[in-house]
Amino acid sequence: MKINRQRPIAYLASFVVVGLILGVLFNSWVYFTVSIFSLSLFVMAVRSLPPEELDIEIDRGSTEEGRNVYVEDELEITINIENKGGKIRFLEVQDVLPSLVEVVDGSNHQILELDEGEKRELSYKISCPITGKFELGLIRLRYRDALNLFSKEMETDEKMEIRVLPRSEDMEKVDIDPSYTKHWLGEIKSKSVGVGSEFFAIREYQPGDELRDINWKATAKYFDPHTNEYEGERSGDVILIVDGYEEGIVGTMDNNTMRASIGVAASLAEVLLSARHRVGLIVSGEYMNWVYPGTGRNHYHKIMSNLTKFQRGGAWGLEGVKWLLEEFFPRKSMVVLISPLTVPEYSSTLIDLCMKEYDVILISPDPLKIEKEVLDEDEYEETAERLYRTERKQLLDKLWSHGSTVIDWDPTEPLEPTLEEVLRYRHRRR
Repeated sequence: MKINRQRPIAYLASFVVVGLILGVLFNSWVYFTVSIFSLSLFVMAVRSLPPEELDIEIDRGSTEEGRNVYVEDELEITINIENKGGKIRFLEVQDVLPSLVEVVDGSNHQILELDEGEKRELSYKISCPITGKFELGLIRLRYRDALNLFSKEMETDEKMEIRVLPRSEDMEKVDIDPSYTKHWLGEIKSKSVGVGSEFFAIREYQPGDELRDINWKATAKYFDPHTNEYEGERSGDVILIVDGYEEGIVGTMDNNTMRASIGVAASLAEVLLSARHRVGLIVSGEYMNWVYPGTGRNHYHKIMSNLTKFQRGGAWGLEGVKWLLEEFFPRKSMVVLISPLTVPEYSSTLIDLCMKEYDVILISPDPLKIEKEVLDEDEYEETAERLYRTERKQLLDKLWSHGSTVIDWDPTEPLEPTLEEVLRYRHRRR
């Protein structure tokens, strides 16, 4: 505990005594008035003196470490305070928050009066506009008297870590099927007989067929056991790559192409894992975060955790991602690159990936759409927009011609309709 003692109360007492003496000596009502006023302040200060020791117990009530919340969702923070000492008249409580965390309801800074043994619960709601891990706390306490002549301060090590997850879009109608499938069960029709759920044909019973696959109607008709055959269903490896190169990010801290890209990666991870594909992740930026392809709900949480650990920067570009793919990830995987394509060198690297038998899909959030939202009308130049539009179209056409499936996406609109339309075209072309 840190104690801060000030001397004005002693000066007040001296001022009262001196004023009374001078009033008597000079028989002046002015000195008596000043003395009476000083005496009133003295009495107020003495009545609100802090206790000898602050005995306060404080903890976070309904919250726990590792609490998950989605971007822009509200999270209620609760603080329990119990005064185990004498009466406290002016107790200032402040829960220290990171700069990017916003208080949307209530307050993290309050002044209380606590009787001896009184318990109080404080609550407020926070929200965060970006993904990441944030630490709440310390909790600072300061006791002050009514005139702010005395104060006592203390800090409690009551911290809490929250993880702000990207908000995923519901994309039930989206069907992403890799060109190269593996032998484990999935939802892609393999055009051959195998393990699956779609009926294919009836054949004569063979030793080893399971009892549940016997077609009893056909067996009764032909007086001979017959078995159902099913269309094989397989799955593939899909690698989600999020471009977090510092120079290519367009927008403000809470509204930019990187935030849109992370949201797309979270949505696609959920869709692909639900279809029983193996999903991997690479996030390039200041550090290279990557997850080897896997399946299941735990793997989804692992991907989301890595998306929240992203730090934008310029240490790793797409060349580094390409090296990582070739060295550590399965060959003939589907690569879904999510990038605004504002770094010109990326186009040649993408073409190299297409030439190496990777099944490449590019989802490009249009940076101009975000720039229009964050800039004032007088700051926006239409001539520059037309020039950029021409260059962007040429680049996307070039990537199409080299075998990449390109989705030019307006990040101010839902992704599902645009993605579904382009994927239908991709299926027809194949």
